[in-house]
Amino acid sequence: MSLERIVDVDRAPLLSIVVLVYNTAPYLPECFDSLLQQDYRDIEIIAVDDGSSDDSLAICRAYEARHPNFRCIGKHNEGGAVSGNLGVSLARGRYVALVDSDDVVTRDGYRLLMEQALQADVDIVIGRAARLQDGRLSSVAFLYEPYVWSRRRRFDSVNEFPDVIHDCFYWNKVFRTAFLREHGLGMVPGLLYADRPFVHRAYWYSRRTVIIPELVYHWRRRPEGATASISQNIRQADNFIDRIHSMKLEWHDFDDVPAAAGYRRAIAVANLQRALHAAPGIVASPTFRKVFIEQMQALLALYGELDCRSLGARRCLYLELIRRGEVEALCFLLGVTSERGWIAEIDGACYWKQPFLDNPEVPLPRAAMRLEFPNIGFFRLRDISLDENSLDLTLDLHDRIMEGCAVWFELHSIQGEGSWEFQPEGRIGEHRWRYRLDLRGRECRPGSLYGLVLHYRTGDGIHGRYRIGPAMVPPGWPASLPLRSSLGSLMFSPEAGGLGLAVN
Repeated sequence: MSLERIVDVDRAPLLSIVVLVYNTAPYLPECFDSLLQQDYRDIEIIAVDDGSSDDSLAICRAYEARHPNFRCIGKHNEGGAVSGNLGVSLARGRYVALVDSDDVVTRDGYRLLMEQALQADVDIVIGRAARLQDGRLSSVAFLYEPYVWSRRRRFDSVNEFPDVIHDCFYWNKVFRTAFLREHGLGMVPGLLYADRPFVHRAYWYSRRTVIIPELVYHWRRRPEGATASISQNIRQADNFIDRIHSMKLEWHDFDDVPAAAGYRRAIAVANLQRALHAAPGIVASPTFRKVFIEQMQALLALYGELDCRSLGARRCLYLELIRRGEVEALCFLLGVTSERGWIAEIDGACYWKQPFLDNPEVPLPRAAMRLEFPNIGFFRLRDISLDENSLDLTLDLHDRIMEGCAVWFELHSIQGEGSWEFQPEGRIGEHRWRYRLDLRGRECRPGSLYGLVLHYRTGDGIHGRYRIGPAMVPPGWPASLPLRSSLGSLMFSPEAGGLGLAVN
């Protein structure tokens, strides 16, 4: 054994990286190499193989033999949560990170995270992630997470930045090891969706959290036909049951924490939104339908009265139908309604016009169908133009909805370099509104990418945002892209998660 190996083994590193390994042999070398080639060198790698049936353990052993800061732990199959907890318990570093073994960490990822961690003994540092699919990066799979990562932040309580709950992943972070141990923070053994309760508890207890906008992690989506990851199987019955179980557990995590009542309600609303992602699967599968309805009804009974209006009219109506057991009506809406929604104006308010509005045979409250702010399918961009001076767009949105809330647009930097807000130019026709972004004098780094975002806020505090995707423009309109000026090109960009401006 060389002196270098003895020194590395005996001296505790600043960062321990725990890799959760299970049947990912085709991806392991890329994952491990991304860790060993980090700019940040003061690391140890602990690969925990959870009883793989492929060549994963042999690959781990080979890396252990070649690299003095690499340890391999082989164990019988107990699930990723047990592997993660074991790895953290063995970590010698002041900070610890968790990595899924089919993913990749950017070369400077841990240097950027650890710089922030060590400056002020931070409990958690969070970096930006992107989907890796077929060798390309994408933000399309992310809903609200890009806004969590949109700029550099530091906060001492989750109440200062409650939107952080939308980033519920363990793998784009470093945690102070003593912080995890002090609060007994770990993942529930046997639970597939064990990351959400763990991360949400960590946010609650953290007294110093930092977010950086730099990209640190590539989250792989495996090719169709390959063995799917947990997150790619959300419409399988067992997978969905586990997902709902994790949601119930994190509700109970805060049973005896009165100060966290608002926090756990916010998590519950976000969990309902995520659970409804699986709803379309009930249309073609009676087996999954039965499981979905039973599990959702149990979850709604546990949550009790929640203000779910921020989920929008479609989801609120779906939840009301689930609660009442109107399964046929739910399947009808999921199976035949298009992305374009019809609006009925009644007594000065707007509602989703579909067969169950004021239907005496299926008596449902109008409030579950009310459109108080822009909902997907009930607005779209009419046109957009780009020249040397400005970026201009026209929004189609019902006048009554616009009267009840503020709506604005911005180009926000994917790399966290700020945002450019459009100026409203007012109503230019029935249900039609104009916005302009002055591009003169804009300074930005070549290669920067900005995503187009619609924001809204109602008078009683409901707020949200959408990245502008293909469903939000007229059919055939994307064929006119890209639009070009000397500043850059406007196009649909997977990395931006929708319409984006790529700076020249």
